[in-house]
Amino acid sequence: MMNQQRIYQQPVQRKKRYTCLLLALFAFTPAQRLWAQLGATSLNGPGIGISVDYLPPSRYIRPEDSVKTKSTTSQQRYNFGAVFMLSSYVDTATGKVRNWSLSASGSYTKLINEDYDHRIFPEELLETQLALQHFRSIGNRWGMLSVLSGGVFTDMEKINGKDIFINGGVLFVKQHNRRFSYGIGAMFTNSFGTPMLLPALLIKYQTDSRFRIDVNFPEKISVSSSLNKQTDLALAFRMRGSSYDVENAPDKKRLMGYAEISVGLENTWHLNRHIDFVASGGSILYSGTTFREKNLSEMFSDKPMHRFATNYFFSGGLRWNFQPRK
Repeated sequence: MMNQQRIYQQPVQRKKRYTCLLLALFAFTPAQRLWAQLGATSLNGPGIGISVDYLPPSRYIRPEDSVKTKSTTSQQRYNFGAVFMLSSYVDTATGKVRNWSLSASGSYTKLINEDYDHRIFPEELLETQLALQHFRSIGNRWGMLSVLSGGVFTDMEKINGKDIFINGGVLFVKQHNRRFSYGIGAMFTNSFGTPMLLPALLIKYQTDSRFRIDVNFPEKISVSSSLNKQTDLALAFRMRGSSYDVENAPDKKRLMGYAEISVGLENTWHLNRHIDFVASGGSILYSGTTFREKNLSEMFSDKPMHRFATNYFFSGGLRWNFQPRK
């Protein structure tokens, strides 16, 4: 009997470790927070985007026994992002590029928690960020992307120096061909108190066929098609994650990490050459939260996973592209 219990527990423990690793990758790594997470309204270049997401009440799954409880949480998210090109230079003789850009982003989340026996999740979450980005060619196919960002990631109960997260790093990007590029490098973050280095990976792939495949890791994988000159329809698999400094978390753990995986349809209407209206909806396949100490030894430790049941979402937004659409 004891052996049978051990055999049963091993797969469960492995599943928990994999989920913890997933949360660490998509919530605690700085690469997730360097660009505004606007979902279907994300910017593809200089411009301004705003969007609103609604996640209806989802039942809370407690970590100790994975039981779906009567407690529910709904989310309303208001997102903003802007990218401005500060300078751009192309050497006509060699084709080498140098540019500087500045981006600003923010997201306010209202959480409505009902029928909980005790407090687990905050009622509000705010993230604001300013990022400076520099890209320069360093060879025929290689380029270097440097990023430095700082922002406030808080539950808004008490905002101080602990809520300020600084991220940055360098990625070396290879343009393998006009469709495929990838980048590897290192990013630093002070999410765990002491600044630390983490590996960073960037993958981009896009086709030009009727059904366009767009891979932009760590943000999304999508397949889209133009229904007509004014409308595009896409099926997108997206990943979202962030971390916050919180005051009143379970066991007084200050670092809250949230990770979310969704799949859905995204419809874009090109109102003119600059402005798009985007509506999307689909399923939240996974959403989970962990609470940790702000300590390096806690990063990949096995912590209770506070999950929500599979849910659906709706989102709408506007995107103003500074460069006109072709």
